[in-house]
Amino acid sequence: MEAKLEGETLKAGKARELIATGGAQALDIRGRDEFAEGHIAGATNEPEEELDSRLDELSSNDPVIVVCADGKRSAEVAERLRGQGYEVASVEGGMAAWSSDKLPLQPTEDEEFEGPRRPGPLGA
Repeated sequence: MEAKLEGETLKAGKARELIATGGAQALDIRGRDEFAEGHIAGATNEPEEELDSRLDELSSNDPVIVVCADGKRSAEVAERLRGQGYEVASVEGGMAAWSSDKLPLQPTEDEEFEGPRRPGPLGA
C-alpha cells in the first residue's frame, strides 16, 4: 500500500496509521537524548542541525513524516524538505500530541524489563 499524505500536517493518529502500514517513513528531528527517552517505532533520528548532511539517508520514494517535540520545528523542516522534492508532512503537536493521544513509543534500549519473571533458576 502506498501512502499518500493529505496535507502539510497530520494528526498523530493518522501519522501512526501511515507509518504502521509501512507506507511512510518517520523522521524525528529531536536531539539524541530526547529521542532515547521514547520515540516512534522505526523512526530515524536526525537532529535538525545534522539533517542537511544526512538527507541521502531518506528515501525519496516514500512520504516522510517529520516529528519534533511540539510540532513547530518539524513544520519548518517539512516545508524545507518539500522544497527539495520530498513528499512531507509534520505531526501536528509533535511528540507531545503523540504521547497525549497515548500512542505507542519505542522504549529506550537500556530499559529494564519489568514484566513477570519465569520461575526457576534463571527467573529468580
